[in-house]
Amino acid sequence: MTVLFPAVSTVSAEASVDAESSALEIRGVKKPAGAAYEATLDLLVKEHSDIVLKAFADVCTDANLTTDITTELRVQISGLINVDFGLGTRLSTALRSSIKGTVRGEVDLDIKTQFTANLRTNLAAIVTKRCPKHDAACIRAQSKNIVKDAIKLTTKASAKISDRISTSLATKIRTSIDIQIKKFSINLWLIKIHVTGDVDVSNTVIFRFKAAAGLCAKACADISLKQVADIRAIC
Repeated sequence: MTVLFPAVSTVSAEASVDAESSALEIRGVKKPAGAAYEATLDLLVKEHSDIVLKAFADVCTDANLTTDITTELRVQISGLINVDFGLGTRLSTALRSSIKGTVRGEVDLDIKTQFTANLRTNLAAIVTKRCPKHDAACIRAQSKNIVKDAIKLTTKASAKISDRISTSLATKIRTSIDIQIKKFSINLWLIKIHVTGDVDVSNTVIFRFKAAAGLCAKACADISLKQVADIRAIC
């Protein structure tokens, strides 16, 4: 006598197991130890670095720098009579390019040294202070305080970046100008090049970066509730 057993769908069974497994993972049951901690750091590092980079990029646009340089910088060339071979135009173009490169280089350097280089380490210290065991339940319960501390870190760092730029930018802009003057003068000993307004350019650019620090503070405040919700979802 042959006994026939009803066919069992392995696909359905596997799908059911997968669904249950996913549900358990969502509830945190099967998450590895420390997973919520690392995911929280990943979230905070990305969003806070994005805030700072965007704020300083928004005030350091090519259009803004071109306007500041063109408005404030003055180039005078003397020593050549009735001779025009485009020296003034070429020198002005070279100066704009050099100053823009100097400003962007200084911004990139200060953002890296004052913020991004140690961002994950500093955020890890914030989370660890609130939740020494790095457990998901604690991180979830302390999510508001963690976000609050991260905002303080980013706001303070953005102001420090602006201050660091302020202390050295004028000197570096002047140096970049002198390098260009030397390049253009080396084979033209009959001419005299005089460039002024570099301090005004520096002051105008610095003023923009002061505004960037304010943009960082506002962006942090705007995203704080979302970050709390995201951390709780992670945990």
